[in-house]
Amino acid sequence: MEVCNMTIQSNGTMENADCSRKILVPLYSLVLLGGTAGTVMMSLVLFQRKSQSIITVIIANIIVLHSILLVSLPFRLSYYFLAEWKFGWFTCRIVSSMVHFHMYFTFLFYVAIVVIRLLIYFKKLQLQELKMCHAVALSVTIWLLGMLIFSLIFLFQYGTHMESSQHHCFQFYKELGHTSMVIVNYCMIGLIMATVLGLSLVQLVVITRLAKTLWPGLLSHQEFRAQINSFFFLVVIVVCFLPHHAFRVYFIQNHFQSEKPELILYGEICKALTTVCCLDMLCFIGGVVH
Repeated sequence: MEVCNMTIQSNGTMENADCSRKILVPLYSLVLLGGTAGTVMMSLVLFQRKSQSIITVIIANIIVLHSILLVSLPFRLSYYFLAEWKFGWFTCRIVSSMVHFHMYFTFLFYVAIVVIRLLIYFKKLQLQELKMCHAVALSVTIWLLGMLIFSLIFLFQYGTHMESSQHHCFQFYKELGHTSMVIVNYCMIGLIMATVLGLSLVQLVVITRLAKTLWPGLLSHQEFRAQINSFFFLVVIVVCFLPHHAFRVYFIQNHFQSEKPELILYGEICKALTTVCCLDMLCFIGGVVH
């Protein structure tokens, strides 16, 4: 039984309004509500604690990223509800790119947390040596480097290979037919996959060592809880980000040969899944991760 109906117009545009309302609207609504609640509550917690640790500063950066994405979600929900874009082509490019902007920047800050804690574990870095200036310098470096790359891609690649539409949005999958975008996507996918695989293997080795050393009172040791905390961020990456990148490889290799409309919907679902990482702050507040 089909979940929803999909039809193809003569101009090649997929009209999946029914599918979007049934799948994407509930998913984005959940992220908007849960993400807003999580970011607000975590912001209050950080403000009350007034901690200046490097991890706290990185968490604050992640909250800012979540907030930027959450502001863009009402535009998406409006489009999926009305099946028509009413905010202009440039706004469409901005709102569409926010998902990628949020995903890659969040990935960088997640990786920064994992790497810092691994360096501390292997005695390559002393926690006492990390000051507020180091946290700010790291944050500024990530933002500047990320903004430079993002600006170059957005200004010269994203949405520049297709005709603008006054009524439709979020159909940038057509750009994947261009060689330059295929190369950019493959490079990003390969880099992210390799990074996650490498960090996950190292993190599992560290957790296994600590479990053997500190058993049976594992949770009473701050070092073990810190590594479990880091592993949580890797799990979020695997659950929220990797499906999108894995499917993107399949999409590039198959869509322009088979022209299956359902692949476009599956791609939008995987993209929406990347925004679920906004619920990470609810996990902290709810005590899933301490």
